[in-house]
Amino acid sequence: MVELTLIGTDFRDVAPSELRVLSERTEQIRARLVELREQGALRGAVLLSTCNRVEALLDVDETSPIRTDLPRAVLGCGSEFPLHRHEGAASVRHLLRVAAGLESMVLGEEQILGQVGRAFQTAEELGLMSKPLHMLRTRLLQAARDLRNRNGLGRARSVAALAADWLLAAGPRLAVVGAGETGRLALDVLRRRGATDVLIVNRTLARAEALAQHMAGQPAGAEPMNVRACSLAAFLQDRPPLDGILFAVQSPNLLLDPDAAQGLTRVVDISQPSVLDPRLREVPGLQVCDLDDLASIAADEARILREAADVGATQAAARADAIWQDIQSQRADLGRVVDLHVETALAELDRAIRGPLRHLADADQEALRRVLEKAARRHAHFHVTDIRKLQSEPLEACAMR
Repeated sequence: MVELTLIGTDFRDVAPSELRVLSERTEQIRARLVELREQGALRGAVLLSTCNRVEALLDVDETSPIRTDLPRAVLGCGSEFPLHRHEGAASVRHLLRVAAGLESMVLGEEQILGQVGRAFQTAEELGLMSKPLHMLRTRLLQAARDLRNRNGLGRARSVAALAADWLLAAGPRLAVVGAGETGRLALDVLRRRGATDVLIVNRTLARAEALAQHMAGQPAGAEPMNVRACSLAAFLQDRPPLDGILFAVQSPNLLLDPDAAQGLTRVVDISQPSVLDPRLREVPGLQVCDLDDLASIAADEARILREAADVGATQAAARADAIWQDIQSQRADLGRVVDLHVETALAELDRAIRGPLRHLADADQEALRRVLEKAARRHAHFHVTDIRKLQSEPLEACAMR
């Protein structure tokens, strides 16, 4: 019998700033999961860690010794830490709502589906995928994508978009610190909103320069966008005159204090943990916005999509229950071979877009995604046809091949 349990916490349980207790230990938690798998204490696990969520989906037998205290055994925190827990079918319902954006701080946000997919991919790379988790992945991601498309949840804004829109009021001279996925999303919003002067800062100068070259070649608003690049070390040592800064970087250190904030009018931080000195809120004339503040903004905007979300939640429950029955039955479903091919191909494309193909324009990325999905789906159908043909032939005929 399949035993799935989901434990974790998100922005509804604790303020995003308090999630750092767990998010800072993401790699340690993954190492612990690998250790528990090797010890036979669990059969499989997927860890989802974002700026406002840390959750572990566990395939663990009810007789396992760690079931008596999963929070401490897996996450390393006591029962006093605010957590939620879902068992069996309820864990699948919750994760499907998460993947569809129904449980996001920004309702319907677009990033979470890719983050869930990458969480499964990382689990596979670490040898943490059990058969039920493999079956769940092929069904869950496609169901989440269908729910988003059917209910118009793709119209929602991401956390990066909220932060970028808030920053625009600072003035024309802006900087984005962090050239990762979140920083790139924020830069894309700034470009589409007509920002004209943006500095991209990253620990590795070459990555900042590559992203700056990409952004400079994209259409902006009425005026072309002047995009420059700078290393983080140079930025911290001699910051150029700026009106506003957006931080989207992982760092154990504070990157901005009151002395270094002179001349700024707005600073927004979507890093986890925060890289801002708390004393910045006392600087006259400086407005500060962090994940806690964005959570309040997002809550107001969520009312617009609430009706669509309510419909999506009902549909998600039905889809999740059907997925759970499939997993419980443990029966192979050839129709899912198609989903597996497509999801694997798109996962590889997402990895390439974050790496060697990150220079591609958004339209080119989407066109490539459509072509790859079509090719993967057609290739999968050939495999299914061959398998069904073999199933229909006598055993002796198959053996003679």
